[in-house]
Amino acid sequence: MPITINLLAEAKVEEDLRRRDPVKRALWAALLLVCLMLLWSSTLYIRIIGERSVLTGMQDQLASQGKDYKQLLANEKDLADINHKLGDLEKIYTSRFLWGPLLNSLQQSVINDVQLLSFHGDQSYVLTAESKPVLNDTGRLIASGKAGGVTERMMLEWNASDSSATPGDQVGKYKEALSKTEFFSNHLDKTSEITLKKPLTPVHRRRER
Repeated sequence: MPITINLLAEAKVEEDLRRRDPVKRALWAALLLVCLMLLWSSTLYIRIIGERSVLTGMQDQLASQGKDYKQLLANEKDLADINHKLGDLEKIYTSRFLWGPLLNSLQQSVINDVQLLSFHGDQSYVLTAESKPVLNDTGRLIASGKAGGVTERMMLEWNASDSSATPGDQVGKYKEALSKTEFFSNHLDKTSEITLKKPLTPVHRRRER
């Protein structure tokens, strides 16, 4: 039987050992991992750029909505102020002083021997400023605030002559007649009543012969 001798067997074995070298395989594995890490990093970087673009758009939208919200709050405040003023004007309109009922009451309060000579009315509005709440250093309420307002004041003055036999006797009756009319009975109270502004001046009459 012939014997075959392979002179390159030793070199082939060394080549196989070199190919199976664990260091080389570790290098290839590390290179593969580096490539995967680079790919993963690139993917993350692309995602970050996209998310950053979305965030910038959302921030711009939020800033735009913030301006709109501030404008909305300002408009709401102006609307509340206008409604408050309209409410005050409506109160003044509905409770304003009307001269017709007053003049009608003067016509209804006519009594004998009393003649109305002149009439004067003074109408004014008193503004009450708003007072804000007062707080101490700890933020505790010391005095509560008060809302401002407008008070309408009326001052009525009229002159009448008493031509009765005894001048002055009809003054009380005339005041009573005025107080019983619908207008004065609805508007007069304990703090506002009909008073005599000037003292009576006796009238001396000449005797007819």
